[in-house]
Amino acid sequence: MENQQLLTLMANTPRALYDLSLQALIGSMDTKVPALDRISRLPELPRNLLIDAYEMMSQKELLKDTLLEELSCLDVFLRLVRYAPARSKLLRIVASLMASNKLIASRLSEAFVSRYSVQADEDQSDQEAQAQHWLGQYQNQKQNEESENQQRDCSMHIYDGEDTNSNSAACPTSERIAGDEENQSKLNVIVPAAAADEALEEELPVEELQAIDLGLRLGSFLSEAGWMQESISVLSCLNARLKHLPRHRHWLVMRLDCLQRLLYAESAHCNFKLAKRTYDELISLNHLLSNKVPQELIAMTYSQISVMYFARNEYNFSHKWSGLAMRMLKVSAPPRIAIDVLRQAAKACVVKRDFARANLLICQALRRARTHFGPTHQKYGDTLLDYGFFLLNVDSVFQSVKVYKEALAVRRGIFGNMNFHVAIAHEDLSYAYYVYEYSTGDFSCAQDHVDKAVKIMKDLVPSNHLMLASAKRVKALLLEEIALDKMADGMDEEDLLLQSEELHNFALLLSLETFGEVNVQTAKHYGNLGRLYQTMNRFEEAERMHQKAIKIKTDLLGAFDYEVGLSIGHLASLYNYQMKKYHEAEKLYLRSIDISLRLFGHSYSGLEYDYLGLCHVYEVLHNFEKYLQYAHTLENWQILRGQNITQNSSYPAIDEDYSIEEVKTKFFSMCVCNNTATSSSSSSP
Repeated sequence: MENQQLLTLMANTPRALYDLSLQALIGSMDTKVPALDRISRLPELPRNLLIDAYEMMSQKELLKDTLLEELSCLDVFLRLVRYAPARSKLLRIVASLMASNKLIASRLSEAFVSRYSVQADEDQSDQEAQAQHWLGQYQNQKQNEESENQQRDCSMHIYDGEDTNSNSAACPTSERIAGDEENQSKLNVIVPAAAADEALEEELPVEELQAIDLGLRLGSFLSEAGWMQESISVLSCLNARLKHLPRHRHWLVMRLDCLQRLLYAESAHCNFKLAKRTYDELISLNHLLSNKVPQELIAMTYSQISVMYFARNEYNFSHKWSGLAMRMLKVSAPPRIAIDVLRQAAKACVVKRDFARANLLICQALRRARTHFGPTHQKYGDTLLDYGFFLLNVDSVFQSVKVYKEALAVRRGIFGNMNFHVAIAHEDLSYAYYVYEYSTGDFSCAQDHVDKAVKIMKDLVPSNHLMLASAKRVKALLLEEIALDKMADGMDEEDLLLQSEELHNFALLLSLETFGEVNVQTAKHYGNLGRLYQTMNRFEEAERMHQKAIKIKTDLLGAFDYEVGLSIGHLASLYNYQMKKYHEAEKLYLRSIDISLRLFGHSYSGLEYDYLGLCHVYEVLHNFEKYLQYAHTLENWQILRGQNITQNSSYPAIDEDYSIEEVKTKFFSMCVCNNTATSSSSSSP
């Protein structure tokens, strides 16, 4: 009796009554005419009620076709996408529709392009040419005034927050981006903001501003939801429209905002040809920047350029652009922008083995993501993935697995199972498990997650897509290790090795096609093939692969980079255990050890393999003095390693909550120290 009274009392609460009303409304909906009339009037509801109604509809399979038609209306979607509290629910609704093959992403993209695409007629071309005329005249005049010495000394002008005047055309040395000479000719001119403002119209029509707002919001939403190709279509259409408009008060800000969002979608989708074109457009606008452009937009733009270079494995450029983004970051930046800039700068520091600064940045990004967005928000999940990447690279493998699992749970809670972002999380977790399970030989968890990643990618991207190749590369590594373990038990697993070879070659050919021969990713694929051929007793081929990897990495990264040491160690192992070239192996082991000690210190996990290898070399050569020396060194390493594992990480989480200015001060005052970290020898396949 008391329980029944309690239930009755609870049912009378405002929330319970609201839920009952909503259930009654949605429960009454079907495909009959009266119900369809009620559905068509749903958009008249306030946004907070409308999003709840649509979310409940998305949970009923029979109503998904109707919901698809409702949400495909751009005006309805704009109402919801502009309502910040509905963001997470809207993402779940779209994920639910897409999982049922209700292609809301493509419907929205097609609707936007159909409504707002620019017709390339002669009148519009004339309009664009006229709008460009004033800038072309000014640039020609300035280029004629520039001296040859100034043009020769200036690599690229990068706006750093300080206004420049017409007499300061030479770029500050500290802000040059060396190696970007392809853009130098169009970056030597700095157009004063005042000169540009005089030629600008006051304002655009309201209808045009609404179209631009919709394009920016829809394009970003689609990329946030994991539908990159649709996002690219929307933002490319908007970019073309913006270029055809006459210049107006907000022209530069809108162009920058559209282009930086477009660059993110293209880089995330590994469409580097399009990304290069977008980057060129951004660089062509860079010399127009002044303090009249929001600093947070410039910071985000520079950060997205860093993202592009990171995806292309050009880590020096990625690191430089992320540093520029950090300089532009201000206290006033919205939390979302601050978090993204900190995240990308942290990743760029990780690949440069600048772990102390990476730890500072990623911990501050993680704290802000949790505080501002909560533990179930996509931004928190994104930041967790980057934190897992950091932990894996500083040899905190167990902690990285835990973080990656939490990140996957967040993404699956938002997007379900069949989603681009979820596939990436599965792949990252699979590789962390691969490293973690390396000592046990039980790769079941790693294999489960990589199989899911491959399956999702096969459904979402073309068969020759780089993201699919990346997942297949991890699967190839797992197949090789599983085959090795079974061969050790006396089983013939040649089929697994052949499958692994096919996957590695697939990844290599795609990398060659996309990046070319001289690229870090291509070198990694050569190294992976070298290890596989070593397992398959194809020693000469293995030797050639390792030598290629060493040469490319050395040319790109220098003789003392971690990646170079990794490949040198692999070749040393081949010479030691298979090809019996003991003196060559000795030299290579000593080089590998030297690099490891320079970069990571005496407790670095990869030193174990080099010390064991040297002990074997000296045992075979009957050099017992050296054997005892390195056997003792190995014992000392084991003690240090045990202490390091007990401490969990050389870089414990930073709990202090710093302001942006404090983070920047600490970041720029810290030196790049590469001699106190530890890193997993398997963290870069």
